[in-house]
Amino acid sequence: MRKFVLLLLICLFASQSYASANKKVYVWRNADGVIVFSDSPKADVNADTVDISTTPNIIKSVDTKIIEGTEQPAKNKISIDIVKPTIDETIRDNTGSVYISGAIRPSFKRGLSVVLKLDDKKVKGPQKSAVFILRDVDRGEHRIQLEVWNDSGKVIAVSKPVTFFVHRASVNSPN
Repeated sequence: MRKFVLLLLICLFASQSYASANKKVYVWRNADGVIVFSDSPKADVNADTVDISTTPNIIKSVDTKIIEGTEQPAKNKISIDIVKPTIDETIRDNTGSVYISGAIRPSFKRGLSVVLKLDDKKVKGPQKSAVFILRDVDRGEHRIQLEVWNDSGKVIAVSKPVTFFVHRASVNSPN
């Protein structure tokens, strides 16, 4: 009986050390930038793995870029582009109406808002859409730019500026 208990204890300790020797911890940043540690990988996230050895207090060299925040995964980076009007487009509209649309990548998330700048001045927003309508825009050359703001009002993405031209018919009065 004593040999059986001793054999059972040896098997128990061997299985525990084998199981802990093969465990991994997965580390990644969530959408809000918070570091997440888990014992199981997430399907749509590229996580770093840390092997847990039988000596848990001694971890060999670990890539700490994700912890220090020096490297963000590229797929979480927000970008915005102006789709319409296109660069150097001439808009012919006697009312001066200009329709502006932008595209946010990877996708528009909760808490984000968009601001429109016309000739370096904020004219619309913040709003929850990247589609704007300007009315009564003067004739001539104009420059627009879109900004993405987070829920605390910080600018997190800026589009490349787009120059466009408004053509409106003019009526010359006789002298």
